[in-house]
Amino acid sequence: MTNAKVAGTGMYVPNNLITNEQMAEMFGQPLKPSLEAKVGIKQRYVTGEDESTVDLATEAGKKAIEDAGLSELDIDLVIVATDTPEYISPASSSVVQGRLGAKNAGTFDINASCSGFVTATDVAASMIMRGGYNNVLVIGVYNMTKFVDKTNINVFPIFADGAGAVVLQATEEDRGLLASKLIADGTQYDFLGIYAGGTKNPMTPERLENKENLLTFLKPLPGDRNIKLWPGLIKETLEKANLEYKDVDHFLFTQINKHVIVEVMKVLEMPMEKTTCIMGEYGYTGSACIPMAMDVAAKENKIKEGDTVVLVASGVGFNVACTVIKW
Repeated sequence: MTNAKVAGTGMYVPNNLITNEQMAEMFGQPLKPSLEAKVGIKQRYVTGEDESTVDLATEAGKKAIEDAGLSELDIDLVIVATDTPEYISPASSSVVQGRLGAKNAGTFDINASCSGFVTATDVAASMIMRGGYNNVLVIGVYNMTKFVDKTNINVFPIFADGAGAVVLQATEEDRGLLASKLIADGTQYDFLGIYAGGTKNPMTPERLENKENLLTFLKPLPGDRNIKLWPGLIKETLEKANLEYKDVDHFLFTQINKHVIVEVMKVLEMPMEKTTCIMGEYGYTGSACIPMAMDVAAKENKIKEGDTVVLVASGVGFNVACTVIKW
C-alpha cells in the first residue's frame, strides 16, 4: 500500500527581527505583560516593503526540497496554504512553482486560514496514496503583518511572518499519514478576518480610509475554545488509527498562545517535552507555524523516524484540522 512519508522539511523567516523591547520603543509605551508571560511571544520577524508571501514560500520550499535530497524537477505538485496570498489571482502556488523552476509540478492554493497547512497535508497525502504523485511540496506561509494595523499596540505585537514547508513522498514503508479529521463551523465567519477587497466588499477609497482592508476583530474569540476542543479532536483522530494519547511521541499545535498549549498538554496528561513551542522566537505565524515547528523539532531531533506525530491547527472561519503521522 502506498503511503505518504515526510521526506524533508524547511522554514524561512524574513531578516527584520523586532524584539518586545524594540516594539515597546516603537509604540512609546510598554507592551502588555501577558504577551510574553502568557502568550509566550518575545520577538517576531516581519517582512519589509520589498518582501512578499511568495518570497517567503519559495525560500522555505527550496530548503524542504534540499532536505529531502531532491531537485525542483522531482516535485510533482506544489500546494500553498495561506490566507495572505501574493495576489487574489493568480494562485500563489503558481508563482512559487515558477520561482522554483519546478516545471514538472502542478499547483493549487488552499485557504483554510490558520488550519491551512494541516488541511493541505491531509489533501497532499491523500493524493499520493491514491496514486499518480510521488513528491508533493506543501508550504504553509503567512505574511499577515501586511494586513495588520501597525498603530494598534494590542494587535501588531502578536503577528509575524514566515513560511514552513514539507516534502511528502510516496513510500511503501510503514510510514506516513495514519489518520486525519477536519471540522468547521462556518457560522463563526464573522469573528475575525479581512473583510474588504473581495466580491462582498470591493475595495473603495472609503474602505481604505476606514482601514477595512486590514485584519478586523468583530467579536471576541473564546479564550478557552482550543483547550476544550483539541483533546477530543485528537482522541477521535487517534482512534481512527487505533491509537491513544500515550502512543504519541510528539504533538504540534497552532502556535498562537503558549498558555493554551500548556493547558491542553495537562488535559492529555503529557509532558511539555512532547511538544514544541516556537512563538517565543518567531511570534504568531498562522498557517506557517506548524510546518515551522515541525522543522525546528526535526532539526533538534525531537522528532525521529518512526515517531508518531500529531498536528492540530485552528483558524478563523472557523476551521480546525488534525492529522496523525508516522514520521
